[in-house]
Amino acid sequence: MRGYRFFEEFNDEGRRNSSGNVIALDMHGESFVQEGGVCYRALCAFPDPGEPNRPVFERLFNAEYLGSRCRRISEDRAREIHPRLFKVLDALT
Repeated sequence: MRGYRFFEEFNDEGRRNSSGNVIALDMHGESFVQEGGVCYRALCAFPDPGEPNRPVFERLFNAEYLGSRCRRISEDRAREIHPRLFKVLDALT
């Protein structure tokens, strides 16, 4: 899917315990600096630890979180982990 980068979200900073959810960064727009760091628009799961494949919403996302709690993954892997995210993304295209 063009224009998005996918990150698997983990429940721990050691990135050993996957949350079963994916963050899709929208690379169409530009990043910007907001209090607290660099931000991007993204589609991600509603916060509810312990539940994989959660419903998604659009929000501004702090890039620092990606470095500490996420790992970049391929679109194929993202589709396996979080099919609900791709129902939304596919509807946008």
